[in-house]
Parts: sequence; structure tokens; C-alpha cells
Amino acid sequence: MPVTVFLGSTFADLAQHRALVRDAITRLEQNSKAMEFFGALPDTPKDECLRLVRAANAYVGVFGMRYGHVDEASGKSLTQLEYEEAQAVHLPSLIYVMDEETHSVLPKHVDTGDSATNLRELKRQLKERHVVNFFSSPEDLASRVTQDLVRLVGAMAAAPTAQVLSQIAVNSVGRHPLTSARFEFLRSKVAHLFPAQVPDAIFREALELVIGGDRMAASFVLSRGTPMPLDEAIDGLMGFDKVLADILSRHQDNQATSGEV
Repeated sequence: MPVTVFLGSTFADLAQHRALVRDAITRLEQNSKAMEFFGALPDTPKDECLRLVRAANAYVGVFGMRYGHVDEASGKSLTQLEYEEAQAVHLPSLIYVMDEETHSVLPKHVDTGDSATNLRELKRQLKERHVVNFFSSPEDLASRVTQDLVRLVGAMAAAPTAQVLSQIAVNSVGRHPLTSARFEFLRSKVAHLFPAQVPDAIFREALELVIGGDRMAASFVLSRGTPMPLDEAIDGLMGFDKVLADILSRHQDNQATSGEV
């Protein structure tokens, strides 16, 4: 089964790099997820990016000389949020950083000020947490990704169950969007059913999948994004089914009572 790879990076300055990496992934007969393919979507770009990260099997992060667009809510760039989401859900990660000594770059693609400071700190974290590869050109990057991805896919082939579950989540089309008010209400009713603290974004996606009729994909999202085992995620979502059924039953009773008055 093909591995789904999320490609994270800034966009305008690394457009050629991204195109060559996507081509390399395709030649290896794997799937890629990237911002180029979003099109017209109902969610915000940030929400959709992070959802696609959670639905992937692996993460490829490419970091040049720009920090990227900053999300107002978190104060972090979208590229950094994608990376952090990949680590939160324990995706195998391949990290590539531009070689500042050998890679040519246009002045307009070099950040200054606060953005440059934030980028330096992010790169420092990357070097502490990962074996970082440095690339000197778009072609060099594509070559390195190809070699590393071949090894990664081979290693991941030893865990077919995880790949099957991931593909279920990728292919799921039954997600029912929740308003913020409805999500907060449902979370208050069912959070106690789960043994681990669940981040809001992951909890929302899981509940929307269950309401849409896809409990297996929802179970995978919970087990991938939290420390809870798959069985405990399934048990918690079965409890959510009961709570939801009770809410709907009481709503119907209230409607019937109102109709009688």
C-alpha cells in the first residue's frame, strides 16, 4: 500500500524544490499531500493543513530562509505548526535544511527581523531533535528525499496495520462539520469517556467523523494523535454514540412535547 507523505515548507521561495520533491514521491509510487492541491475548501488553510498532516503516514519538512506566514492565534508560522503537528501524532519525519554556504537564494527570499529570529530558533530545535540533511539545490534536495524515502518506506512496510488504518482516515469522506458551539457542548459531555487528554483539533475531527458515520477513521485519529491505544479510542467513541443517541432522544421528546402544547 502506498505511503502518504505530507510535504511541509514555505511556498513561494521553495516552489521549484516542492515540485521536484513531489515528482520524486510520485516516481516512487507513493502519495503526497501539499498545499498546491487544496483548491476550494470549507476549512481555513491552517485547519486543512493540520488535518492533512494527521492523515499522512510520513512527514517531509523542507526549511529554507523564510519563516513563513504567521498564524495570529498561535504566533507561529504555518510551516512550524505543520511540523509540530507531525511530531504530536508521531509521524516518521525527514528533515531538510538549506545549506546557507552553498545554496544560492534571492535576497527577497531571506527573512530579517523577528521572522529571521523565529526561523533560527526553529532550525535549532530541528537540529536537536532530528538527523538533519542539508541541501545545496532543488535537484540535490530531490535526490536526498528519494534516497531517504526509499529507506523509510521499507522500514514502514513492517507495520502494515498502521498503514491500513491511516489509509482509512485519508479516504474518509463522512466527516460532518461541527460549529464551535456544538463542538464545545459535545466535548463537555464526552471528554470524561477518554483516558487521555485529547487536543481540541484532534477531538473535533474524531467527533465529526463519528457523526458522519466513520468510527474506524475516528478511532485512528484519536489513537494517532494521543497516547491512548486503539481499543480505548474505540471504547470511548462507543460511549460517545450512546451520549449522542440520548441527546437526540431528548431533543425529539422536547419537540413532541412542544407540539402537543
